[in-house]
Amino acid sequence: MGKIKAWYRSIPLWLAIFLFAVAALVIASLASNKITSAAGSKMSQINWSYVISQNEISDGDEIIYAPITGENGEITFYYKVDIEGMSEYDANLYRNCRFIIQYAPIFIYSISLLTAVLLLYFTKLKKPLAMLVNASKKIAENDFVFSLDYSGHDEMAKLCGAFEKMRCALDENNLRMSQMIEERKQLNDAYTHDLRTPIAVLKGYTDTLSEYLPTEQLPKEKVIETVHTMSAHVERLRQFVDSMNTAQKLSDLPIQREAIPAGDFITGLRETTTLLCEKQSISCEITSDIEADTLNIDPSAVTQVFENLLGNALRFAKTRITVHLASNGKMFTVCITDDGRGFKEKELTTAAKPYYSGEQNEKTYHFGLGLYICHTLCEKHGGSLKLENAENGGAAVTAAFSL
Repeated sequence: MGKIKAWYRSIPLWLAIFLFAVAALVIASLASNKITSAAGSKMSQINWSYVISQNEISDGDEIIYAPITGENGEITFYYKVDIEGMSEYDANLYRNCRFIIQYAPIFIYSISLLTAVLLLYFTKLKKPLAMLVNASKKIAENDFVFSLDYSGHDEMAKLCGAFEKMRCALDENNLRMSQMIEERKQLNDAYTHDLRTPIAVLKGYTDTLSEYLPTEQLPKEKVIETVHTMSAHVERLRQFVDSMNTAQKLSDLPIQREAIPAGDFITGLRETTTLLCEKQSISCEITSDIEADTLNIDPSAVTQVFENLLGNALRFAKTRITVHLASNGKMFTVCITDDGRGFKEKELTTAAKPYYSGEQNEKTYHFGLGLYICHTLCEKHGGSLKLENAENGGAAVTAAFSL
């Protein structure tokens, strides 16, 4: 039985239709012949019951006769049947038999063909069609967690197979689209996160200028220097906007190395650190052992990492932050240490993951995208990001960039 079922599943749809049609016609023909023969035989029995005379048939004779055939099929005698003398039962039965002979074949053929169509539908079409309808509903609901498995080699199996391939393609595209949306969201969050520091620096400088310019307490050289620094931060904001229009994910952010004066770059980092630390009343010590005149780095990426690490340190520190800048000719490193509680063991491996926020019941510490952005930019710059705990128990984060 299983082999027959498997064979039936494997035959094409046109062959199944042909077999059902032939079977229906054969069955209808046999049934029709049997029923009409039985009805004709019954009519003959009724005729013989009412024979009243034997005569040769005459042209124009309107009397009903019952023919008698010979061995060769020729009509030899005719018997006159007394139709008017038939009982009501026999007359009704005679008419019914004649009706059956006339219309039974049409009815039988129709029923047989209809039965064949229904059998074909329920055995060959209903299940795959129901599977396809259910699959289309799930896809319309954006649900791709299912499999369209219909065994066989007929057209319906091929259709289900094609639909399954389409489902897999849609599922893959949906996952890819979700990933792109998530990456774009991370990028937007990263920009939102990193815009805070240059905005805070610009706010600090504008407050300073607003406070001291009217009283002319700032030397002209200091004002010009402050304006230049603000202009540099404005340029960074412009670069942020430009990269937002081109990058689709964090890994798309370009690294553009250039040889920049080491002294000017370190001075800019010192000014940013001093301004932000004074704003939060945190003492800060900055040390540097860089002897090179130039640094072959992407200043925007390095500054972005520096400001993220500094922002984290300021948020976690109790009273003090230490910044150490170093270069060995191959790598430029920034190490920022705070006197906070430091990293827990789990945080040493998970704090640099996107949207990691530490234990939810601790509102003091927050790890979101800052360390993840630093980790990504350091790797793109040929370096690395190292998280550890300092000797005094605070957190120490070291960002390395290849030169």
